[in-house]
Amino acid sequence: MRRTALFLLLALGLAPCARAADEAPVATGDVGRSTFVANEVNGQAGTSPPKRVAVNDDILFDEDITTGDEAKTIIEFRDGSTFEIGPDAVVRIDSFVFNPEESTSQKTLQVTRGVFRYVSGYVAANQETKIAAPSGALAIRGSVASGIVDPELPNFIYVGEGEARFSNSAGSTPLLPGNAIAVPSATTAPMSAAAMPAPVAAQALAVIERRLPPREALRNRPAGDEAWLKRQGAADLVPIARQQQREAARAARPLPSPVGRGSLAGELGLLTEANRVGLFRAGGGPRTPEQEQFLRGAARANPNATVALRRYAGEAQTLHNQNRAIGTRFVLNRVGRAASPEAMRRITESSVRANPGAASQIRGAAARAPERRQIERGQVGRGQIERGQTEHRQIEHRQIEHKQLERRPAEGRPVERQQRAQPRAEPRRQPVQNRIEKNPPPKKGDKDKDQR
Repeated sequence: MRRTALFLLLALGLAPCARAADEAPVATGDVGRSTFVANEVNGQAGTSPPKRVAVNDDILFDEDITTGDEAKTIIEFRDGSTFEIGPDAVVRIDSFVFNPEESTSQKTLQVTRGVFRYVSGYVAANQETKIAAPSGALAIRGSVASGIVDPELPNFIYVGEGEARFSNSAGSTPLLPGNAIAVPSATTAPMSAAAMPAPVAAQALAVIERRLPPREALRNRPAGDEAWLKRQGAADLVPIARQQQREAARAARPLPSPVGRGSLAGELGLLTEANRVGLFRAGGGPRTPEQEQFLRGAARANPNATVALRRYAGEAQTLHNQNRAIGTRFVLNRVGRAASPEAMRRITESSVRANPGAASQIRGAAARAPERRQIERGQVGRGQIERGQTEHRQIEHRQIEHKQLERRPAEGRPVERQQRAQPRAEPRRQPVQNRIEKNPPPKKGDKDKDQR
């Protein structure tokens, strides 16, 4: 967070006096934060010198992120989506606008080098993410997408969940869950995903997985402090038109050079050879003997490629569902600290319309989010909020317990769990008088006889 004051003015091109006197200070240049940093990761906003990025630092609009030879990082955007970056990478936050009340989330990321994975978060009605690479641009919606950008290799793109389309000056191609393509240049028409050999895609995905941050880092994100949450919640409420004005005012500048100079060509022999024999050209047609020979050799080298691709697709679906739930809570938790009760109601309904399958989760998160702010203002009684939270926790507990019972076989459950899984009849209670008559207390004389 410490870099925000300096970088914000540079990113916006504004002086402090340009803000109206009655306008609350809103960090409209903030697009997210860093939630994981390993080794040397640098950020550069505008023409300012590069700065080392630490965990929980603000990431700004138009900022360049570069990583060293052994460096990795995760950016969490204000819409709860995440962008993981591996070593020797250069990434620019080219565009970002987000407002949950207007149900709009749009961003463009420019990757000129490195491995990456994008996972979408909060669901908006008007939602699109673009990832630009040297060979073209990937437009995705509600997706998990990963890729490799290396000057010695064709750009590799994989979509694990959601829908996407890769386009360049020579054409475009759609990608569905589990699809992968490789594009040699911006003037080469993108290949059909059906033509991608499974061993080539499996090898590339294994390299991506090794070079990205651990999966646990996505689940275990650091918490933001109260001041940061309020400031980010206020940034979420800035009108889209105003955010777009900020982007239009930026000045063009060249991308920085990568810190590292490593290449992935040595780890991606199948991708390199498939490109050499021309398997990534669009149009299909009969394969040459050289291509057939390569495919046979690749299948022998990686006989379990199809199984590995199914596993990657399943993991991508899990990541997508997990990040969407985290992103929803993340957004509503912050916005609840800055929005009025009426605005929060509109945001909640907008969220439900965009993602009706998560209506219960959205309403529960919205009920919890504004608790402190509304109680402080005296707009909502503590009892009302506590009742809503209790009901939501009871629903969540019942759902979790039901899933646990379904997953475990009956014969393997402890006795207590088996009993809980069966409907229990209420014990018949006898009137107090009847219980006394059936089990009368011993009389004093009887007690004396027993003692004798």
